[in-house]
This record gives sequence, structure tokens and C-alpha cells, in this order.
Amino acid sequence: MLSYVVRRLVLIVPSLVGITFVTYLFLSVTGDPCTALLGERWTVDRCDAIREKYGLNDRLPVQYARYVGTLVRGDFGHSVLTKRPVVDELREKFPATAELAMAAMMLAVLFGVPLGIVAAARHNSGVDLGAMIVALVGVSMPVFWLALMLIYALAYRLGLFPTGGRLSSGVAIDTITGLHVLDAVLTANGKALRDALHHLALPAMALSTIPGAFIARITRSSMLESLGQDYIRTARAKGLRELRVVGRHALANALLPVVTVIGLQMGLLLSGAVLTETLFAWPGMGRWIVEAISSKDIPVVQAGVIVFATVFVVINLVVDVSYAWLDPRVRLG
Repeated sequence: MLSYVVRRLVLIVPSLVGITFVTYLFLSVTGDPCTALLGERWTVDRCDAIREKYGLNDRLPVQYARYVGTLVRGDFGHSVLTKRPVVDELREKFPATAELAMAAMMLAVLFGVPLGIVAAARHNSGVDLGAMIVALVGVSMPVFWLALMLIYALAYRLGLFPTGGRLSSGVAIDTITGLHVLDAVLTANGKALRDALHHLALPAMALSTIPGAFIARITRSSMLESLGQDYIRTARAKGLRELRVVGRHALANALLPVVTVIGLQMGLLLSGAVLTETLFAWPGMGRWIVEAISSKDIPVVQAGVIVFATVFVVINLVVDVSYAWLDPRVRLG
């Protein structure tokens, strides 16, 4: 197991190098960095000075090698718009996106896994049909439309939830991890905890629908395959209760595909919550990178791509390692 994890960690390095190269190459040919840096103040003399200052006159391999050297030191450069170090903005934006993605995935698992189990246990019944209709609606419904409907119905009409942001004005919280819910728990701040959960609920509900539907469908399919195996018939023949047969025997052997889709959906949530963050004014990486793309803030775009790629690789590693823990027949080594 340890040797497998070490090998996978080593393989992350060439993957990230390839990602940084492709990102740097594509962004370097999308336009003149001087235009983005100077904007309306652009002149030939100023552009020449910028090129000399940042080494943009060097050959592309030299520029890329210099860029990789700064990344190794943990330096993503400075934002063109705010002039702040990108790594400082990254520390502010990533926890917000991570908190929203984890909350949405928790709701998706709590909704999708039981729905898939019930549908498989009542195969070809009205319950199965109803569950799959719910899953089909969930996977087909555009996130932006659902978010707007939730805002209109639950926020504007009923006033049950706030329309955006992470905390209400006047609510203070001591930042430790950047995850407001966790920070409120760590500091025993009940008021901040309630307020953070209140703001988190609506965007997490909107973001959880598609992954929840995917998880339900995969759970149902995997459970149906497990329920048709010989060991399930043997367990039933021995007189075990149906709840134990389904929950202990069938579910335990149906988890690998479910864990795989959860890992993939978690990576997509972290990198694809742009619409949700925009509609709910959530100060995360989605809005940050979209604004950077529209304003040609190249250092921010590069940092976002590298962070999302790293998250995907790490999540895939965690999923692969979890296989051996969930199924003793899987041996990693």
C-alpha cells in the first residue's frame, strides 16, 4: 500500500509539469500580456519596459523554465487587477469553494445513496420508477435555473434563507482554516455557526442536485448487480433479514463504483461551481477565475488551473487508495 501511494505521488509530478506547460503555452499565445497589464495606458515605450522588466523578450522555453522555478517556490506571481500576490488571494478564495463543494457533496451523498438503494431493493416497482424519475429530473435540470428558483421561492418569497454571501454583516468569526463552519466549531462560536450554515444551505442545495442524481443512478445500478449474485441468494436462504442482506452484504460490495463517481463529482464541484457562486454572490474561486479570464489576468488563470488540476489528481489518489479499504480483495502494491 505504501509503495503504491509513493509511486502515485511521484507520478503527480510529470502530470502537473505537463499541465503547467500546456497552460503556459496556451495563455502565452492568447494575446499580448502588455495590453492586459497596461490597459488604456498602453504605449510602445511602456510595453517595451514591461517586456524588459518581466523577461517577456526571452524565448518561450526560458520564460517557462523561469515560471516553473517560481511555482516551485510557491509563488504564483501578482494579480494584474489587484496587484496583490496571487497566493494570498488563493488562500481567501479556495476555502470558500471547498466549503461549498463539501457541503454540496454531503447533501448529494445523503440524497443519492439511499435513493439508489431503495430503488434497487424495490426493483421494477413504483418506488423504483419514482426514484429514477427524481434522479432524471435532477440530472437534467440546469443548475442556474434551479438556483434562481430556489432564490425566488425560499429567499424572496418565504424569506427562509439569505440570497448570497457567506456571513451576514455584523457577524464576526476568527479565521483559522478559512472554512467558516469549521472555524465556528473550533472557536465555539454558535452565532457564527448558525449564520454560516444559513448562508451555505441554499447554494449547497442547488449545487448538489446533479451529483446527487448521478450518485443515485450509479448506486442503483451497482446494487442491482450485487443483489443478483450467488452470495445474496445464499444469505437470503440462510434466513437473514432483508435489511441485513441489502445493507451489509449487497451495499458493501457495491460501493466501489459509488466511491469512484463521488470522487469524480467532488473534483467537478470544486472546479465547476462558477454559475452557483455567481448567482449566490459566493466569494469563491469560480467567480474569481471567470473575472480573471474576462480581464486577461493571466497569473490568476494559471494559478486556478494548476490548483484545480492538483485537486483532481489528489482526489483520484484518495479514491484509488480507498478501494483497498472498502474491498479486501483489492490489493494495491
